[in-house]
Amino acid sequence: MIEPITDLSPGVIGMRAVGQFSVRDYHDVIEPELDRLETTGDDLRLLLYLGPEFTGFGEGAWAELTRELRRTRFHKGAVVTDDDRVRGALLVLGWALRGDVRTFPNRDYDRAARWVAT
Repeated sequence: MIEPITDLSPGVIGMRAVGQFSVRDYHDVIEPELDRLETTGDDLRLLLYLGPEFTGFGEGAWAELTRELRRTRFHKGAVVTDDDRVRGALLVLGWALRGDVRTFPNRDYDRAARWVAT
């Protein structure tokens, strides 16, 4: 499940994964935010927190998320996680992303939130 993070700087979209991240989460929570930004023309500043409550990606969710990330233009994107597989995959995927997307360990959540807001 994806929950909004509401205590971030204005203009930053924050989302926290609790339990398993599903394809439905992407379509119900993330996609509407991307559609909203597309109509307003605002820069995308996204913080995705895959912290200790994150248990993994459900069937098809990683493919859906990475397919959409490759098509989305970011101003800045921060993925906060201690999952080495996610961090490594985003490092490899980085060449295909359209914007500045970085990973941060869980202990650097506050630094990630500050970085994505600037």
